[in-house]
This record gives sequence, structure tokens and C-alpha cells, in this order.
Amino acid sequence: MRIPTGRTLRLVAGVAVLATATSLAACSSDASADPGASESGDTFKALVITNGPENDKSWSNSVYDGAMDIDDPNIEVNFIGSLTETSDIVQQASAYASEGYDMIVISNGAQAAAATQLAEQFPDTTVCQGPWSPTEEELAAMPDNQCVWNIKQQDGTFLAGVVAGLVTKTNKLASVAGGEFPAVVRQPEGFILGARCVNPEATMDIQYTGSFDDVAAAQSAATTQVADGADVILSAVDGAVSGLYGAARDAASQTWVIPSYYDSYDSAPDVVLTSVLYNLGGVTADMIKKGAAGEIPAHAYLPYNYANLQVGELADFHGNAAITPEIQATLEEIQQKLRDGEIVVPDENGADAPLSVEGSGSTIDPASIGC
Repeated sequence: MRIPTGRTLRLVAGVAVLATATSLAACSSDASADPGASESGDTFKALVITNGPENDKSWSNSVYDGAMDIDDPNIEVNFIGSLTETSDIVQQASAYASEGYDMIVISNGAQAAAATQLAEQFPDTTVCQGPWSPTEEELAAMPDNQCVWNIKQQDGTFLAGVVAGLVTKTNKLASVAGGEFPAVVRQPEGFILGARCVNPEATMDIQYTGSFDDVAAAQSAATTQVADGADVILSAVDGAVSGLYGAARDAASQTWVIPSYYDSYDSAPDVVLTSVLYNLGGVTADMIKKGAAGEIPAHAYLPYNYANLQVGELADFHGNAAITPEIQATLEEIQQKLRDGEIVVPDENGADAPLSVEGSGSTIDPASIGC
């Protein structure tokens, strides 16, 4: 019997279809197409799992919106939010896989173990989990029906850092982050690297609270940072971002917050400078469509970045006077260089590696990446 906490979406026509400009790389296998692909004419069933609710105005909200935006009557998606424990993810996903679901998408970079367990247990179901960046050896060791997806978040936080480095009056930047693992560490490290690209005097304080939803912990961390002079704070949390708004509002002078994952301007227009958007909805929809089309081979690695799927675009500034014409022009110049490959923000893992290392964004020479 289907677990009742899921929400089934029979996806309706009339919603814009995502267009993907470039094909995605797949690594280290000559195996045939995705074992989860349905026979022609069958309904393709996918389950999407996140660690937050569908209306959190953050990561999970964006993922959920992407599932809703799929326009294909032959695709059915079920969404389950607010699962944070590996055992809960495996239990819930197993119930759907047992019913013949073709694909499970886990939108949580810390749940590789859950994905491997599910893929081994259900070899006819494609299990795609991310975001993270495996080595070739890690990818090759996975079951044939397990895939990894990744979003190059540091492209987006790099651009946010460019803005922060130009806007700051104190040259002190900060970030409050929920978890201390590579998919999170790369975000503030990319932020300070972007700031240093345009402002060599910029410095950074990063606080890891251990929770993406603990408002009090986030506000306490941000309040300490503001007291030390930080005037632009990057959020790498979910619901806890409201604590950053509180700290910014209590500051003696104008202090800005840059939320991530969802356009949060309406939540705090007095302190939100912009938001870093990772096109999580587009990424989720793209994976499910590729699964339905049988385009996910064995041991697939699906990388999404600023150039191929707008990962890391910044939300509208809403006429904020802090964004002068000169700042806008500099930002646009750097955005174009990032698209063209003239600036290459390092990856956080594997061969390119350094942004998963704490402190790396403050030590990498910006000139070495094209600044």
C-alpha cells in the first residue's frame, strides 16, 4: 500500500516545458539505457524526496515546483517532504519502489547511503541522488541503476559574492550554513572567492549551526557576525533564514541578507539584497524527463551548472539603490565570463577539488580562475 504521506501529482498541460540546451555527461559505463524507463505508452512513475516541506520557500519548495511544472500526461510524480533520516527515506521509498515506481529522486546531498541501499534492493528502479560530486571510483562502485546529480552551487554563490564584495562598506562578509559537508561547504567558500574576485580586502566568517531549520541558532550566529562588522550575510540554510533577517534588522546600520534556493524578496524586502537561485525545479524536471525517455545510463553522473541550466542565477534586485549602475555592469561582465568559460569556479570534490575544503575560498588566488 502506498505510504499516505506522499502527494501524487497528475501533471497537467499548459505549463511551460523546460528546455535543456546541452546534454549531460555520463561516466564510466557502456551499459544500456536506464532500467527505470517505461515501455512505450506506459505511465512513468517517479518519487521525489526532500528534507523539507513543499511550501518552505526554500530548497524543497523549488524542487516541488519543478515536479509540478512537468507537462507530460505519461509522467506521474509523487512528492514526499520533510524526510531527514536515512532509515525514513529508505522505508518510504521502498514502499513506492515495491509498487513498481520507475524512478526515485533524492534531493539531499548527504543521503548517498540511502540511494545505494535502495538501488541494490530495487534493481529495476533508477535511483538518482544529489547534489554531490563523486570521484570516478565512487561512481563506478555504485549499482548500475544508481545515478548521481550535482548542481554547481558555487557558480551561484560566486556571483552573489561578487555583488557582496562590491556592496559591502566594512569588507566583512559572513555566512550561516546548516550542515558541514561538501555540498554546503562549497557555497560560502564560493561566496568569498567571488567577493575577492572584485574586492581583495573582503574577509569572511562562516558559522555552521548543524541545522537548516533552527531559527534561533541561525539568528544567534548571525547576530555575532553582525556585531563583528559583517554587513552582507549569505544564507545556506532553509527555514532558519528568518533568523538572519532578524539579525540584519537589529543591526545598527544597513545589513543585507542573500538567501539561497528560492526568491525570498517578499519575505523580507527591507534586508534581502538578492537570492541565489539554483534552478532546482528545472533540474528536478530534467532528471525525471530523462528517466522517462530512457536517457539515464548506468553509473550516470548528471552535472548542472550556470552555463547549461542556469544554476546559480541571481534573483531580481527590485530596484535596490545599493546596486548602482557600476555594480550592475561589473556583475554582468563577470556573468558573461562565467558563461563563456573565461572564469572557472573550482569544483568542490574530485580531481579539480578544492572548494569542499573549509577556508579554500579565502586562499585560492582569484587570478588563477580568470578574475
